[in-house]
Amino acid sequence: MKVLFAISLLLLTSSTFAKVPDSVKVYHWSEVSDTLDRDEVVALSFHKMKLDSLPAELAQFPNLQYLIVSKNKLSSLPDFVSEMKDLIYIDLSQNRFKELPEEICTLGSLEKLILNRNSLKTLPECISGAAAITYIDLWDNPIRTLPEALVDLPQLKKVDLSGIKFSPKFQEDWYEKLPRVKWVFEEPCDCMN
Repeated sequence: MKVLFAISLLLLTSSTFAKVPDSVKVYHWSEVSDTLDRDEVVALSFHKMKLDSLPAELAQFPNLQYLIVSKNKLSSLPDFVSEMKDLIYIDLSQNRFKELPEEICTLGSLEKLILNRNSLKTLPECISGAAAITYIDLWDNPIRTLPEALVDLPQLKKVDLSGIKFSPKFQEDWYEKLPRVKWVFEEPCDCMN
């Protein structure tokens, strides 16, 4: 019974760490009309739209804080994303990213970066430019290395690397480099050095 409670608690805290607060109204792109005041929209979702690029009209939302583009076919982001200076949360999960778009590195207010189930092998060194990041979800990516720039993220609290096998040395190195961070690793293996 204690184990079941612990698992439930872990799942609950993990999912709430990475979600949009219930108090925030999230508009789905299909709900956006010409009468909608773009200045008042702070959360926008393109979830499950099979997009291979984001529409240029997205740039018309100057106060966007939450952007959800999960379950699409994206492999890049438009340049204007780097101008979304109020963005604190971006969900790029389940797309076709092979590398993190550099536009993300310029988002100084970004706190939560959801990248699970893409094809990322690492993150770029420029990630240090997004200095407000507290959480990075890399679950189920073919990650092989992590950039040293992670140590330059002063607010970083949690990195989820579930579903990825790493050697004990790799895990120990990152525990030592960033002891303040909660690392979510699979059981270590001798599959990678």
